[in-house]
Amino acid sequence: MQTLQISDQAANHLHDMAQQEHITSAELLERLIEKHRNEQVKQRELKEFFVPYQKDMGGFKFDREDANAR
Repeated sequence: MQTLQISDQAANHLHDMAQQEHITSAELLERLIEKHRNEQVKQRELKEFFVPYQKDMGGFKFDREDANAR
């Protein structure tokens, strides 16, 4: 097992949160890490899903007169 160095304030918050969940600090950290990984996977999947729908609008210029004429 590796040793993790964190500030006293962070350690106190971690301890308090773990007590509220009735689990150990190590279990809480594992849950937080797993949740973070799942969120990263979801974000990556969403980005991949929307890639075909992204269009280059760099050359677009809105013309109010033309729009009103339509």
